[in-house]
Amino acid sequence: LAEIGVLSGTAFSPHAWKLLWVPLIDLGPWRRVWYGVSTLLTALLLLACAMFPEPARHLGLFTLLLTALQAAATTAHAALNGLMATTSKPSDKGRTGGWQMAGNVGSTAMMGALAIFLATQFSRQVAGIVLATLVLASGAGIFWITERHDPSAVPTGPLFKAAVDRVKSIVMDLVKTAFSRDGLIMLVLCLAPVSCGALSNLFSAMAGAYQVPEHTVEMVNGPGMAVTGAVGSLMGGWLSDRMNRKLAYALMGGATAMAAFAMAAGPMTTSTYIWGSLAYSFANGAGFAAFAGMVLEMVSDGAAVTTKYSLFVAASNFAISYTTALDGHASEFRGIGTRATIAADGLITLVGISIVAVIFVLFLRKKPAAAPATA
Repeated sequence: LAEIGVLSGTAFSPHAWKLLWVPLIDLGPWRRVWYGVSTLLTALLLLACAMFPEPARHLGLFTLLLTALQAAATTAHAALNGLMATTSKPSDKGRTGGWQMAGNVGSTAMMGALAIFLATQFSRQVAGIVLATLVLASGAGIFWITERHDPSAVPTGPLFKAAVDRVKSIVMDLVKTAFSRDGLIMLVLCLAPVSCGALSNLFSAMAGAYQVPEHTVEMVNGPGMAVTGAVGSLMGGWLSDRMNRKLAYALMGGATAMAAFAMAAGPMTTSTYIWGSLAYSFANGAGFAAFAGMVLEMVSDGAAVTTKYSLFVAASNFAISYTTALDGHASEFRGIGTRATIAADGLITLVGISIVAVIFVLFLRKKPAAAPATA
């Protein structure tokens, strides 16, 4: 367990420090190229990891391969975020985010279940070949995307001077957005525990308290939450195109909190575990979609589109991390255990929604006064 923990923590670390190289994607009008190359590398590295002989005997090299795999995957994801922000219409930001999160919370779980099934029934190598093929097949959609070219991103004059000018514009756009009124509000919303879905990281560990059979745990946390999360994402994206997206984000967070409170109040039985987990997954998928639509709306313009999106996602991931930790510690409250963890998640979410409500009342409802008409 100790070795697996170190391996997993190291391999997934690129998702945290990708901000060091994501600005490179904004340097020129080549997001499609970044996505295509990174997707190809992801597939090749999947194959390399699957074909690697006796990983347990060469953990250092295997960890290096896994880390490179995650770096390639998260770079492709960042490039895709930039493409979504720049190519989707303002009226479609919610649905765009909904489809993205349907893949994030749905397809990821289904692919994980598929990998385990193939490795169990056939071999690790077969699982790697199938997953790599699926990655390439889904990534082929990039050939049907027409990238919107920003004239300021096209190098003009000496290459070095053009690169320096572009870097300056990226830094200025990032700073301007992050320290603007709307940017600071968005950062607060991302850091607030509004729709973190932290319980999704803990449902497997709770199964014992509900006397849930192992196979049921696998089905609920795999295909069950994949389907409900994906459907919730599509529903949340559709709704967020029909109202203020920040308000939609708060409402979806409220639905997630209500699902947690209902589960905490239910009997400690297998049926409660099943409907509680799936209801929470559905609401959380809707919240993730509303979050994506809200961020896409914020970062659509400027020189640092991809970098800005990654910044807000990093802030949101921090909120997920600390909420998960708080949920876990809540189990020790007066010896209540699992119920306390679930109820704490709902309470923490309500605190986050209260922060959004205060911001909405103080800032978001106020529109700038119209300029006086001239004769």
